[in-house]
Amino acid sequence: MMNHNDFPKMTDHFDQRVRETLESLPEQPQRVRRFPFKRAVSVGLVAALCVGGTAFAASDLPQAIGQHFSLLLHGTDEQLLNDYTVTPVPGTVVDENDKYRMTVESVLFDESAGVGLVSLHLENKSGDGVMPFGIAELLPQYQNLPDVVWSNLSECYGSEDGQYDFNVMYDEYGFCGSRFYLDTSRSTANDYYIEGAFIPNGDYMLGTPLRFVAQETGKMQTVSSGANIGYIALEVSMTDFEQVPSLKSADGSITLSPIGLRVTAQQPGEMLVDRIERIAVKMKDGSELVIREYESGDGIGIDQTLYALGFGPDAGFDSDTVVYVLARTFDLADVQSVIINDTEYPLSA
Repeated sequence: MMNHNDFPKMTDHFDQRVRETLESLPEQPQRVRRFPFKRAVSVGLVAALCVGGTAFAASDLPQAIGQHFSLLLHGTDEQLLNDYTVTPVPGTVVDENDKYRMTVESVLFDESAGVGLVSLHLENKSGDGVMPFGIAELLPQYQNLPDVVWSNLSECYGSEDGQYDFNVMYDEYGFCGSRFYLDTSRSTANDYYIEGAFIPNGDYMLGTPLRFVAQETGKMQTVSSGANIGYIALEVSMTDFEQVPSLKSADGSITLSPIGLRVTAQQPGEMLVDRIERIAVKMKDGSELVIREYESGDGIGIDQTLYALGFGPDAGFDSDTVVYVLARTFDLADVQSVIINDTEYPLSA
């Protein structure tokens, strides 16, 4: 089975070029392994490392701003966004250097499931039209699939020295798993609107402030603990997020919110993410909203998730857990249960 956290099937030459590129990237020390998945690099990133970033064709004028996470969320519950999205006063959550200015437009952070969304605005102060990141290009067979959300998105990453990687951090050098995407409909040659989906690692403590950073590729800095991390060119911090409502299974193994799903294994075994082939949210009227469902072989059937992260005993944690950021929102009052593979888990507040 294949998803956007998987490596594609490679020729020996392709494989060697990708691994050489990955090995040349600066490492970021962390307390635990950031990605315990054995397959943790996106198809888009692997392809882009080999073929290079695609040219950026921006629209002449940005569309009106006001919709929260319009790039990432579908079937959006506007009440959810209005009630729980933190939207800073314009001009207050900003950092800049001599080249760029980064503003946090809005954040929706759900600590119960451990997922979040952030909308950033990056301004090129020089006006030279040089975009400070590359765009990962998916392999052709994974582009524009009707039931696969991420197949229509343009992932941002630092593809060359001096370019920016966008990340979400906590504490001194704790990193969230994340994916950041360029909103090509809103962006212009010197203004970039970027939306990201992120999942804090298993050692994240509730209430810890989040730091939204742009790190410069190819440059390092030493933090007070002595650890070396990628150089932080831009950084803003935020606290006091609104708690998003959620439902849980009776045994506590399932937590569902309108933007996240957290599944914890009750029995040890192979990596949990490899055992999950189908996820559906069952409504009280009997209908089902399929979140993920794989076709036989390596085909992708349905994937309405933006990002997935797993952490377990092999990374130093007490349980085997997988977390998904959902691209489909829904009213929790209409939800009856979550179906994982063939097992239904009734949910309640």
